[in-house]
Amino acid sequence: MEVLRMIVYENLSSCIFVSLLFAGMLTWPHLVDEIKLRRYPLVGKERSRAERVKTYILSAYSAYEEGRREYEDKFHRMTTIDGDHVIVPNKYLDELRQRPDSEIDSQHPFNRIFENQYTGVFPTRSNTELVNQVVKAELTRSLARINPRLSTEVERTVREELPPCDDWTGVNVSNALMQIVAIVSGHIFLGPELCRSPDYLRSAVDYTVYIATAANLLKSWPSWMRGIIFLIRPEFRRLRQLRRDMKLFLKPLIEERRTKIRNGEQLSDDMLSWMLVKTEAKGMRDLTHLTNMQLLLTMAAIHTTTFTAARILYDLAAHPETVKDLRHEIRTVLDQNDGVMTTKALFDLKLMDSVMRESQRLNPAFSDGFRRYTFKRIMLKDGTCIPANCFIEAANGPVLRDAAFYPDPDKFLPTRFLSLRTNPTTPDPIGYKNREQYQFVSVTKENMSFGFGRHACPGRFFAANEIKLILARMLLEYDVRMPDGVEGPYENFHFGAVNGVDGTKEIMMRTVKR
Repeated sequence: MEVLRMIVYENLSSCIFVSLLFAGMLTWPHLVDEIKLRRYPLVGKERSRAERVKTYILSAYSAYEEGRREYEDKFHRMTTIDGDHVIVPNKYLDELRQRPDSEIDSQHPFNRIFENQYTGVFPTRSNTELVNQVVKAELTRSLARINPRLSTEVERTVREELPPCDDWTGVNVSNALMQIVAIVSGHIFLGPELCRSPDYLRSAVDYTVYIATAANLLKSWPSWMRGIIFLIRPEFRRLRQLRRDMKLFLKPLIEERRTKIRNGEQLSDDMLSWMLVKTEAKGMRDLTHLTNMQLLLTMAAIHTTTFTAARILYDLAAHPETVKDLRHEIRTVLDQNDGVMTTKALFDLKLMDSVMRESQRLNPAFSDGFRRYTFKRIMLKDGTCIPANCFIEAANGPVLRDAAFYPDPDKFLPTRFLSLRTNPTTPDPIGYKNREQYQFVSVTKENMSFGFGRHACPGRFFAANEIKLILARMLLEYDVRMPDGVEGPYENFHFGAVNGVDGTKEIMMRTVKR
C-alpha cells in the first residue's frame, strides 16, 4: 500500500509539474506583453482604477482629451470598462492601416464592445465579411439605380409617420425616425412588398433597441457575472425570441427565392436576393446564419442612420435660420434634376452635406476610432513596439474639436465644410490634397466617425443617401425649432466611448406654409 501511495504521489507530482510548466509556457508571452504594456504612461494614474473606470463610463471623451493633452503624440494607456487599452497617436495610423488582418484585427474590438459572446450581434467572421462584401459589391454600386425608388419610399413614409402639423407641435423625432429608417431600409433589404410588414418592423426595431440595451447592461456587471446575467435577465430572452421571430419571417421568403435561383428566374432587386445569390454559390444554406446576417445588416442601418439623422434635426432645431437655406438648396437641386433625387442631385446638396458633417463632427457616434486588436507584436518604422494581445485605438472626439483643425471648434457652423470644399480661398489647416475629403462620407484620420482604413464602414454611402433623402423630404414639409424655454441643442447621452441621442426629447415641428 505504501509503495502504491508513493507511485501515485510521484505520478501526481510529475503531472502537476508538467501542467505548471505547460501553463507557464502558455502564459509567459502574455505576461511579457502585459509588462511591456505597462511601460506606456497611464491617463489618470493618480486616481484609483475604480475612479478611472467611472470616468470612462461617464465621460470617455474627457479621458481621451486628457490623454491627448498630457501626452500629445506619444503612445499611452487608458483604463476602459474592458481593461487598459493602448491609445495610438494619429500620426501612426497611416502606417498601421497597412498592416494585414493577421497582425491587427478590426472584428475583435467590436465583439467586445457589443459583448458578442452573449448578444450574438455579429455572426461568424466569414458571415460578417460576406455581409460587408455584399454591401460593397452590390448595394453601393446600385445606389444610382435605387435612389429614385428610395426617394419615392421616403416621401410616402415621412408623410405617414409625421402627419401634418398646422401649428407648432412637439414631436419625438427619434422614435419617428426609427420607424422611417426601418421602412426605407427594409425597402432595399427585403423589397417594397415586405418593408411595411408588422412582423418585420417589430423584429427589426426591437432588435436594434435591445442589442444596445443588452450590451450596456452586461458592461455594468463584472465580467465573471455576465454569463449569469445573460441567463436570467429578460432582455436576453427577448433577444432570443426576436431572432426566432425573424427566422420564421424570413424562412418562406428564402425558400421562395432559392427556388427562383434554381429555376433561373429573375429575383427582386434587394439585399436579401443579392445575399442569397452569394450564399447559394458558396453552399451556405443554414437559415440561422442567414437570419443573423440579415439582423446585423438591419441593426447597423437603423442604429447609425437614426442616431445621425436625429442629431442633425436637434442641431437644426437649435439653428432654425439654417433650415430656410437648406430648403432653398433642396428646391433648386430638384428643379435642376426634373424633380428626381438622382445621385447627381444628392451630390449637389452640398450645404446639406456640410450640415451633416458638422453635426457629426460635434456629435460622433464614438469618441474613439480605429479600434483594433493585435495578434502579433507590431514593430513600427520609428522603432516603437506595440505588444501582442492588446486592444489599440485612437482618439476621435477630441480631434474633431481641435482648434488647430477647426476654428471655433465648439461652435456649430453649418457652412464650415461647404466653404472648405467649394471656396479655394478658405484656409485649410489640415491640407488635404483633395478638398472633396471634407464630404460627409470621407474617412480620414482627422475624422474616423465611419472608421479608417480598409475596414471603414462599407454602408456609409447608402446611409448618407438615405439621410439626405429623409432630411430633404422633412425640411420641404416642416419647419423645426426647439421648444419654448429650451436654449441650444439637446445634450447627448454617453456610455463609455459610445454617444447617443436622448430619445425622450421632442422638437417643435410645423407644416410649411405654402
